[in-house]
This record gives sequence, structure tokens and C-alpha cells, in this order.
Amino acid sequence: MAPKRKFDVLDPEILDVLADNGDASTSATAAPAPPAKKARASGASEASSSKRKKAKEVVQPKNWTEIILEGEGESDGVPVYDDCNEIRRKIRLLRKTSDWKVTHWLKDIGNVNSNSYNRFMKATGPTGGASNGVYYAAYVYFEKVRIAEGKKKTAKRLRNEDEYPSGIPLEDRRRVWVFGPA
Repeated sequence: MAPKRKFDVLDPEILDVLADNGDASTSATAAPAPPAKKARASGASEASSSKRKKAKEVVQPKNWTEIILEGEGESDGVPVYDDCNEIRRKIRLLRKTSDWKVTHWLKDIGNVNSNSYNRFMKATGPTGGASNGVYYAAYVYFEKVRIAEGKKKTAKRLRNEDEYPSGIPLEDRRRVWVFGPA
């Protein structure tokens, strides 16, 4: 039968030493006592706990409503650098989060009408719905959230900044007439 505890098993070297002394019969039944544990020094535990507290302190993101973007409140407004498809993708991701309601979000981003939201979400293409108010309001919201969370700009966003220095035009290019030489 196997022993139930670690200290029930004697080390073979100890048995050899005890056998040389002639005391093997008594030592086989008695187990060696486990070593006593030392108490921690109070200074070391305080220093390590303060390091753990500093590591656990995560910078809480700001509230997105407190952030003011460059150009916000001016006649030109905030330059937009994400296309409509990107904004629709972000909205779809946002819809998947729990306890998120479209109507509350539309009210928070600028009291946008739900019919406008539905028209924007049904539109297709990178400029489909660019003239819709939801596009601009949602872009401003997502930009503020990105800044509040401290996230970096995407590669596509950086390309759009280079291509459109004053921002993407807020017009649906499929509905624009282009006249050229005959």
C-alpha cells in the first residue's frame, strides 16, 4: 500500500544513516518533522504590495463627452478621415455590445433621427450616406472614443489623412454629376 503523505516516506539516505547507528527500527515508524516556516518581514511585504498596487492602477479612460476635437463648434467642423463603410463597420461592432441601445446612442451623439440612422446603415459604398448627418456625428463620436481610450490611428486612416488633407468630402459621389469636354 502506498503512503498517503509525503512525510510518511523516509529518504533512503536517512534510512542508511540510521541503520549504521542501529536505530533503524525506531526511525522507520517515526517520521521527520517538517521544517518550521519563517514569518515574513513586514518591510518587504509592504514594498512588494505597493509595487503591485502601482501595476494594478490602470489609467481610466476619459469620458468621451469631455473631449473636444480640433474644429468642433466651428463652421467647417471636424475633418472626417474615415469613409462611410468604416463608420458602418464600427457601428455594427458597437451594436454587438451588451446593454447598448441605438436610440440612446443616437441621442448621445447629437439627437440624430432614427430614420436617418436606418438610411445611413442601408447605404453602401465608401461614400454612400456621406451627406447623412449620422455619418458626421458617428465619426466625431468614434474619434472621441479613440482618443479617450488612447488608441492609435489605423493605417487606412493615415492614408486618408494624406490623400484628403482637409478631410473626406461629405457628399455622396455617386449622386454627383460630372461634366466634361465632349
